[in-house]
Amino acid sequence: MNTLPIAFNEALQDKKLASRFTAGRYTKDIKWAAEKKFAETAIQKNPEIAKCTPESLSACMLDCAYSGLSLSPTLAHAYLVPYGNTCTFAPGYRGLLHLAYKAGTVKSVQVNVVREHDMMFEVWTDENGRHIKHHENARGNAGNVTHAYCIANLTAGGPPMIEVMNATQLAAVEAQAKRKGGGAVWNGPWRDEMCKKAVLRRASKTWPKDSGGTLEHMMGVADRFGGVDFDDVPADSEPPEQELCMSLDHQTELQDTLLEYGIKPDVAPVWLTRYAKAKGYSSFSNMPARLFEETKQSLIDYAKKSQNG
Repeated sequence: MNTLPIAFNEALQDKKLASRFTAGRYTKDIKWAAEKKFAETAIQKNPEIAKCTPESLSACMLDCAYSGLSLSPTLAHAYLVPYGNTCTFAPGYRGLLHLAYKAGTVKSVQVNVVREHDMMFEVWTDENGRHIKHHENARGNAGNVTHAYCIANLTAGGPPMIEVMNATQLAAVEAQAKRKGGGAVWNGPWRDEMCKKAVLRRASKTWPKDSGGTLEHMMGVADRFGGVDFDDVPADSEPPEQELCMSLDHQTELQDTLLEYGIKPDVAPVWLTRYAKAKGYSSFSNMPARLFEETKQSLIDYAKKSQNG
């Protein structure tokens, strides 16, 4: 039984809308009949969508066609999200991944968020490239999101391409989206999805483009419905990909220095971690190597004060 509001039912029965949908499809895989049913299901499950204007729903259906991303709840490529009395079309990070894989230039992509109570999150760069180690907290409340990251392995081979965004950057993306009227999806259960989408979009800027233009289309979809200019997002306190980070030799030398100034062996590593976090880095190994001398002198000063105190 059709329980949609009359105006919504009329909008989805509009033959002109169906024709425009079919004519504007990015891919023939997107079918009007199927997407219409997915939209009906979304409206029935979320009463807030039913408070939106039928015109905004029609616009969402055309956006669905343009993007090539289905509203199927199983695929989770895109969603209908109410924003006041406007229904908005919101691609998810899985939808962007779907388009990226179709481009064929990336073989595998992993996207995830880091939370404040996760057991470990480290990022470092050495002669073999950039690396990430992340151990999630599987027990209870893991806290707020502190970072989002993307690891992409290219079809052509080579080291993984890694992108990391911290909480400040993610908040800047959210603020931009809200200023441009697209902030609704950052609220409630979609927040993790948007964090993943943000870092995926930023990472994709460095991926090789395909000859068919699918990756360019993916970035266009992200820009059109995300409302974010990543060039305006502030730089991270994490080091850029090409910058060398503190090595094990740096860590050993600093710990030995602290021992010379009377700091206990089991306390020295804790000092390095606390110093790194005080400077805005997630771990000591994620600090730029160029800060070594400054860090060494600061730790010596702290050690002297500790002994005098």
